[in-house]
Amino acid sequence: MTKNPITYRRAPAPPEKLVYRINEACEALCIGRTSLYEMIKAGELKTVKIAGRTLVPASEIYRLTRLENDD
Repeated sequence: MTKNPITYRRAPAPPEKLVYRINEACEALCIGRTSLYEMIKAGELKTVKIAGRTLVPASEIYRLTRLENDD
């Protein structure tokens, strides 16, 4: 009598984030909240407001990190 092989299914990948909360953006960029808010105030980082929350689009984080890496 042969045993049935065990098959494992991979969990589906979580959806890619479109926006990050302020604390998540800070973590992704390895900077503090004050630095992040200074960048927003200086116009270096764009944000969106959704339901009263300030969020950073993923595209802005990618844009900023690409610029930093191109130097």
